Amino acid sequence: MNINWFPKHMRSSEVVLRKNLKSADIIFEILDARIPRCSRDERIDLITKEKPRIVVLNKCDLSDDAGDRKWVAYFEKNGAKAVTVSAVHGNGIKKLIKSAHGALSGKTSKLHNMKDRKKAIMAMVVGIPNVGKSTLINAIAGKKKTKIANKPGVTKVKQRVTTRNQLELLDTPGILWPKEDEETFESLAFIGAIKDEVLDLETLSLSLMKKLIDFAPANLARRYQIHVHEQSPLEILECIAMKRGCIRKNKNIDYMRVSRIVLGDFRKGKFGKITLEMPENDA
Repeated sequence: MNINWFPKHMRSSEVVLRKNLKSADIIFEILDARIPRCSRDERIDLITKEKPRIVVLNKCDLSDDAGDRKWVAYFEKNGAKAVTVSAVHGNGIKKLIKSAHGALSGKTSKLHNMKDRKKAIMAMVVGIPNVGKSTLINAIAGKKKTKIANKPGVTKVKQRVTTRNQLELLDTPGILWPKEDEETFESLAFIGAIKDEVLDLETLSLSLMKKLIDFAPANLARRYQIHVHEQSPLEILECIAMKRGCIRKNKNIDYMRVSRIVLGDFRKGKFGKITLEMPENDA
């Protein structure tokens, strides 16, 4: 899928991050818990540098619990505090807020001057598009403060939100720079971080079938009541099409329709809790 998928507005996202970095006390780096490696943009490391950081593994309601534990251990082994949350359901939000205050405890900061002790922590929220930054901010604030949608590229300008938890949040546009490896591209497309309009959805659905066969064959079989053993991704996709009535008038399979069904089911968590990559496979 060699296509131009990189939105132009993301080129200005780095400028926004750098410009507002000085006012931030801590960084919330939001990752998708289903694909923590592929949903990381390593350029953020270069931009945020030595700022205190918490890795937020969002969408843990969609990821495997055992996978979550492995990734938390992985990040903490590498010196980064990690917290699992589900911004949609509010899980882990209190722990994240507590971790933010704890991460700055004892550090030299304007927060710990007697004069400014009542001031809120400023947390800059960074991450790739469609990873749930705005949803997380709304969950922390306790009400809808920022615009959200289930598609990438909604936040195009910075938004500053004050909460009642002695925490101010700076929502930033998603930053996502082109990557060369196909696995990363596909994983980002699976979760909707790349707009469907620029994707070959039929090819993408076959790649997802292969991933599900490797990581969660029982989930796949249970969702569509089909047999997956010793079947190819294409054969499985065709079985799903027959089950769901994705047949054209000429009795041929409607591959586009069944592809949208499969991708939609994965993004909505209809297969159950699945993590598509583990830290032991992280290069």
